Amino acid sequence: MYFLRTSKHIDPSKLGEFDGALRTALSSICNVQEPSGISAHDGRRPDGCTLIPWRAGRCLAWDVTVPGTLAERYVNLTSKECGLAAARAADEKMKKYGNALPSMEFLPICIEVLGPMDPNTLKFLKEICKMISVRSGDSRELFFATNHISCLLQRFLRVCVLENIQLNADMCN
Repeated sequence: MYFLRTSKHIDPSKLGEFDGALRTALSSICNVQEPSGISAHDGRRPDGCTLIPWRAGRCLAWDVTVPGTLAERYVNLTSKECGLAAARAADEKMKKYGNALPSMEFLPICIEVLGPMDPNTLKFLKEICKMISVRSGDSRELFFATNHISCLLQRFLRVCVLENIQLNADMCN
């Protein structure tokens, strides 16, 4: 799990709920967290992968990223068009993992801190929710999923704000 942020002091382990929510949504399909034996050129592993084929005989691997919409690195993009930080983060993940996992289908899951998603992430979310709706018989699964993601983003923002308040207080003392 990788979070693009302005503060390096925010502990990503506090924020790992995004990947957990995805693994829960995929719970009817065998999947594994941070699979061993699969890595990018820098040795980092994707957040998870399915153990059975997802599409066209290939397993699905994913990596979750939550780019900071207002981060200095993205603000010139996000001030012009909604969702460009997520799209840029998805492009970076594809460069990192795309060729490193030739036997798998790789999907970067990119949701900006303020909510916008990469188009492929949104398409995947709709596909997963449709599968869950067929099994559960409840057509509101996409509504529930987006509400859950919204709550996770609020928790993420809370952690960011509290960490930055503490960081600023430490600098003033």
